[in-house]
Amino acid sequence: MSNLSNTRNVRVNEVDILRGMAIVLMVIFHFCYNLAAFDWLDINTNKDIEWRVFRAVIVSGFLLAVGMSSYLVYSKHVNLVKLSKAVTKLVAVALLLTVGSLFMYPNAWVYFGIIHFIAVALPISVIFARFPTTALMVGVTCLISYQLDWISMRPIWLWSVEHLDIPRKTTDLVSFIPWISPVLIGIYVMHKSLFNIKIAENMISNTLAFLGRHSLAIYLIHQPIMYGAMLAISKL
Repeated sequence: MSNLSNTRNVRVNEVDILRGMAIVLMVIFHFCYNLAAFDWLDINTNKDIEWRVFRAVIVSGFLLAVGMSSYLVYSKHVNLVKLSKAVTKLVAVALLLTVGSLFMYPNAWVYFGIIHFIAVALPISVIFARFPTTALMVGVTCLISYQLDWISMRPIWLWSVEHLDIPRKTTDLVSFIPWISPVLIGIYVMHKSLFNIKIAENMISNTLAFLGRHSLAIYLIHQPIMYGAMLAISKL
């Protein structure tokens, strides 16, 4: 989520705002998901096209920010110690989320959600950070190939469901293909300064930037708080 390995203390306010917007949309998505889980709202976030598009926008925002931040931090120099700490932190958080989801959703627990994905995608993005044009070409190729059904992670997923005893249904699944694409494209976007929007500072933009800088912490706490509150209300 956030730039966990900012070895050069490089920050672009607009990237923080992008991440902040994604975290706000994610909270809204999960709030509605919880309403549906308690039968308080008649929607299906896994099947309804509008909710699937909404989720895709959220995930794309986060992953674009991962690629953009990776270029800022690693395009000139790679501090392997800092990178290792960042990946280790992400892996630890991912395991925590998996364990927590086992209690909250025992039949749909998270085994490769967005944090799991970022833990894998971050070191890959570092490899491409010095080669932004290559990153763009690989990212676009993966996206087009996926849309044309030339490549897919589905065979691997089906094998895993059958042999690793993971559930077919999960509350959060971010497949490596096609989602590595926005990470790689984000590298090129930052390289070419295509996101150089220069948003004016005001209460809204400053709030979004603050949320973006603390997105990982918000990601960790928001769902247990919302779900716990709704569970308590349902018991009344």
